[in-house]
Amino acid sequence: MTTIQHIQEAAIQPLEQAKSLPFAAYTDPAVLSAEIEHIFLKDWVFVCMEGEVREPGDYFAMTLASEPIMVMRSDDGELRALSNTCRHRGTVILDEGAGQVDRYITCPYHAWAYTKEGALKAIPYNKLIAVDRSEHQLVKYAVGIWNGLVFVNLDRNATPLSGRLAGINKYLQLMQPGTFDQHSPGETEVWQTNWKLAMENAMESYHLFKVHENTLETYSPTRDAYYIAGSSEWTLTGGATKRKRGLIEKIFGGSHNELYDHYVLVSLPPSFVGIISYGSFGWLSAHPIDANTTQVRSGTTYTDRGLDENDETSEFTKAFFQEDKDMCERVQTGMSSKLSKGGKLVDMERVVVDFHQFLGTRLGDLPQTALFEDEAAALWKNAT
Repeated sequence: MTTIQHIQEAAIQPLEQAKSLPFAAYTDPAVLSAEIEHIFLKDWVFVCMEGEVREPGDYFAMTLASEPIMVMRSDDGELRALSNTCRHRGTVILDEGAGQVDRYITCPYHAWAYTKEGALKAIPYNKLIAVDRSEHQLVKYAVGIWNGLVFVNLDRNATPLSGRLAGINKYLQLMQPGTFDQHSPGETEVWQTNWKLAMENAMESYHLFKVHENTLETYSPTRDAYYIAGSSEWTLTGGATKRKRGLIEKIFGGSHNELYDHYVLVSLPPSFVGIISYGSFGWLSAHPIDANTTQVRSGTTYTDRGLDENDETSEFTKAFFQEDKDMCERVQTGMSSKLSKGGKLVDMERVVVDFHQFLGTRLGDLPQTALFEDEAAALWKNAT
């Protein structure tokens, strides 16, 4: 049986029988090749915050599944996802990260220039050779926006992002993430771990009491974490938080609901995990570099209605990110074992079971799993 078949076998198990994936799932280059082909080249993948590309000419460039791409705000105000390789000889045009172009997207090699919509505008020093400019536009990809977050799908037959996230908004309406109009990009780091380990670690709260004893556990205790709703497509978990009193009323205009004392953790595979709490939406994204290496990026969107983005200090954030990095790299070392294997997953890892089911639907012919709701789901759906 291949490693992918073992993943598929693990993915069909309900929580009561669910186990960890085989260790080779986190080290085998053949598994990553299948994940690139069937997941990252075909699904909606988080790229950046809309606030990073707010004005015409603003862009965010990155490598997605070995494809250099850019998200560009055009002069007409529309957001477009374009290839970041020149149609002349394939040069990567824009440096990775956020930036701004003035008039044209210009290749640094031979200065072929493109409009912000991706149309070929200029070819320097060419008088004799006919170039069909309509055939030399930058390749375009599907782009979608959800609550100020930008997702890209490289599949030419991509279905709308709204379908991928169907049903999720009704649980989040209380926190109003769509109103968060400020943004703060975090660091981009390289972790020596498989992308799935980074995602599993980010989405489950089971490890907080041990790994983050003096950081996150003091803010969101493990004992107060719970499952809300989820499936193979997305999962919501939550928990009680400890925060200075008065801030909630400051953000939400004096009205108070006891659920404001809680957070919602949003898991959107393959690459996004975010936490909504008190007028902010902090997030982490994980993109594979190779089977043992992952690019991890973080950031925050938040409201300007009184929330001080420095309330949780950068030192606090750096501390628990370093704790996560160290632990994920430690787990990755364990994945090299050929004689050992993982065991049962427990109650607090239902979100990890959902993630494994996502992998099964993409790497095989398993159907998407139905939405499962715990008792907390009704509280969040009915909270207004």
